Amino acid sequence: MTPKRVVERYLTEVLGGDHPPEELVSSAELRQRAGALRRAFPGLEIEIVALVGEDNLVAAHLVGRGTHLGVYQGVPPTGCSWEARCTAIYQVEEDRIADAWVTWDQLSLLEQLGAVERIQAVSA
Repeated sequence: MTPKRVVERYLTEVLGGDHPPEELVSSAELRQRAGALRRAFPGLEIEIVALVGEDNLVAAHLVGRGTHLGVYQGVPPTGCSWEARCTAIYQVEEDRIADAWVTWDQLSLLEQLGAVERIQAVSA
């Protein structure tokens, strides 16, 4: 399986589905993060905007959508729906994700959950 295919399956079947992560993820930390995300947002939808791969690295740009039904970043469930963008780089070794560097638009996501409020800038 190509590294791009491993990442595509992880995003659609594990994060956006109910496939257990063990088959596609070798890192215990990444399996734990995936589980926490799925518990916080059951029914999480992942739209892959772009996947680019070189050797064993795969860059992904995606849009996530979900409803907050479990604890996320210490925030109790709000029932709020959200949509946020994410950019990630995955390292694939032996057909499994070994490491990942993931950046969600956390501010937007937490605003949509009602957990934070953006402060308006004051002009001088």
